Amino acid sequence: MSGIPADKCKAPRAFWHAVERLGLPASALLRQARLPATLHLNEHAFVTTAQYFELWRALEDLCPEPALGIRLVEAADTAIHPPSTLAAFHARNYRDGIARIARFKRLCSPEQLHVADEKGECTISSEWLYAKEPTPAVATDVAFAFVVELGRRGTGQHLTPSRVEFRRPDPKSDAHRTYFGCPVRYGAPRDLLVLRSTDLDRPFPGHNPELLEILTPALSAALGELSAQSSICEQVKSVLKRSLAGRSFPTLRASLA
Repeated sequence: MSGIPADKCKAPRAFWHAVERLGLPASALLRQARLPATLHLNEHAFVTTAQYFELWRALEDLCPEPALGIRLVEAADTAIHPPSTLAAFHARNYRDGIARIARFKRLCSPEQLHVADEKGECTISSEWLYAKEPTPAVATDVAFAFVVELGRRGTGQHLTPSRVEFRRPDPKSDAHRTYFGCPVRYGAPRDLLVLRSTDLDRPFPGHNPELLEILTPALSAALGELSAQSSICEQVKSVLKRSLAGRSFPTLRASLA
């Protein structure tokens, strides 16, 4: 079965709430991104990866500051996160929370979080399956800051990564070093967040097994349905490609003759 999700991204209510808390009206952001003016009012609306990136670039244009992504994450209200994210904050520990984020992230977007834990370090990178251009810097900042914020809010401790690496040039700002509290390398081969493996087993005092017993089966079922839909779509495409390969079709003029 194919596990490739469709090119559908959803901007959750928590995103729009955080944007407005920064003093930026959703209408202004959507106008800058050339997206439907009522997109933020429809919780079931989806956009493509290209349109989603336009949203991030519009943010960068309207709020050109290195700490924008970090401010968005800090302004986010955990209470209004979607279920796929909310479950992570009530996980057993930091490791469990990250695993839940990586597993259920595709319910909101075709973004894959790659997590590798070895030799005392946990490296995390993000991959957009349908991206045809580099990921906007603010989107990478949000992804990394969210993982860090998950650890800090979940454990109640000010955890810091081992290091962070960015492909972008040095913005000549201490915003990232101040927030992450670790060495930050710019001009790196890829964007990478590196955590200490010892931090992953720190427990979450807010662990809520009763809530997880409700959310996990529902999220797993939704993920299964998504995989099934993606599989059918890919199978249809494959059959059509094989069936139509090498065939020629009459033009419209010939058909009408």
